[in-house]
Amino acid sequence: MNRFRDYLCFAVQFAGLGYVVMWPLSTPGDGDLFGAALVCHGGAGVLAVVCRMPHPLQLGVGLHIAGALCAVLATLHLLVRGICSVRRQRPGAASDVPGEAVAAAVIAAPAPRARRRPMPPPRRLTEPRSHFGLRGVP
Repeated sequence: MNRFRDYLCFAVQFAGLGYVVMWPLSTPGDGDLFGAALVCHGGAGVLAVVCRMPHPLQLGVGLHIAGALCAVLATLHLLVRGICSVRRQRPGAASDVPGEAVAAAVIAAPAPRARRRPMPPPRRLTEPRSHFGLRGVP
């Protein structure tokens, strides 16, 4: 089930971020579909160039809805991952009593990993070769 969730998450992120790139190129020339008119209206510089380009790729309304949904979900997923990583890196609030802070730090510290004994060398099942050829040397 974890693998299915990982695959689904990847597919949604791939489709969402791909739609963000394809969105300006797949709208009609006026930008009437899905808010592209907001970007193209009075746009200057790079956005004006993109808005004036011919748009040979026309997506249906269903694909625009699915792409926008995937883009929103991908953005939310990236925000949640960023917030979780920031919260994980930030140290906890220190208490007023220094002894309690040290005790909490000792408890929160991960235990050292147990060292494993090194693997013994592999056993030899056959005698080493004394010659290198197709026929044995007597």
